[in-house]
Amino acid sequence: MILTAATYFFGASAALATLLMLFQRDPVKAAMLMLAALLSTAGLYLTFSAQLLAALQVILYAGAIMTLFIVALTVTPAAWRDKPGKGSFSRILGLAAAALILTELLKVSAEFKTVVFSPEFSETGTLDLARALFGRFAFQFELLSLVILTSIVAAVTLISKRKAV
Repeated sequence: MILTAATYFFGASAALATLLMLFQRDPVKAAMLMLAALLSTAGLYLTFSAQLLAALQVILYAGAIMTLFIVALTVTPAAWRDKPGKGSFSRILGLAAAALILTELLKVSAEFKTVVFSPEFSETGTLDLARALFGRFAFQFELLSLVILTSIVAAVTLISKRKAV
């Protein structure tokens, strides 16, 4: 009962954050809504007992990718302030594309309701994957975080040199 309610809550919040993000004009607010959608997806993974996927979702997407988005938005502030006017044709075309994608997603989700898992399904595959990723490759994950931190420092340094000139 609680897991079902949590699944509906995280699913609804992910869908709402995604819809709000699509119609947001301010890129910083859109990035924050994307972060909310990514964290809600991690919550969905937790309700499905996929702790490794939830951790990777938070570390890789909500952490690293969103940090790079925010740094890119900070480095190029003038690019998103100039908003070209959109014609009514492009708005109608965009809404039609969004409706088509939503229809396809609803069809696919309806088909997944009829999927039955086989009795041979076991959870040992994710445990082996977690041991492989965080056992042997833990150093590479930490090294990746240093590379991302270095890119952030380099971007801030570049933008501060431009302002000083």
